[in-house]
Amino acid sequence: MLEVDGMFQFSDYTILEVIAVIVFALLVHFSLSWAFLKFGRRAGFSRAQLLTIRKWIRLLTIVIVLIGLSTVLGLESQLELLTLAGIGALVFSMMIQGFVSNIFYGFLVFKQDTLRFGDLVEVSGAGKGKVVKVGLRNIWIKTEAGALVVIENSRIEHGRLWNYSAVERLEKHFDSRSSIAAA
Repeated sequence: MLEVDGMFQFSDYTILEVIAVIVFALLVHFSLSWAFLKFGRRAGFSRAQLLTIRKWIRLLTIVIVLIGLSTVLGLESQLELLTLAGIGALVFSMMIQGFVSNIFYGFLVFKQDTLRFGDLVEVSGAGKGKVVKVGLRNIWIKTEAGALVVIENSRIEHGRLWNYSAVERLEKHFDSRSSIAAA
């Protein structure tokens, strides 16, 4: 038994629990860091984005340690812990809402086959140009003036998009006498 300033008494079992919480948090940290960095590089995230993700993973690790330690040491009641976890989850979900939205609309762009590499498109507010990269989070368009415009997928899905190259490809989604063929 370990006694600190006569106030807290820790058994050997409590010390092992504290070590287990820290080891668990480190395992979560390293596995999430490895997964997000591996898939982030493959998805084409910039170095700044990867560093931001790493910082959030570090913050998550600290939160896991604090919650685990407060539970092991009996400093918090379960109701307070659940309340704080709920607030934390709400804040986290609000932070990643735009990121998840862009990825969701990226899947829709791929599924609906509305854009492909090399298509001549016009997006409201971005101008007219050729698609040079299609990703899960954004579309890259090289304008007629030579500028490179990166547009989020959610903006494409919610805004106006004219695809001048895909009339034949998209006609199969509609009847043979559709409004696309008549235009």
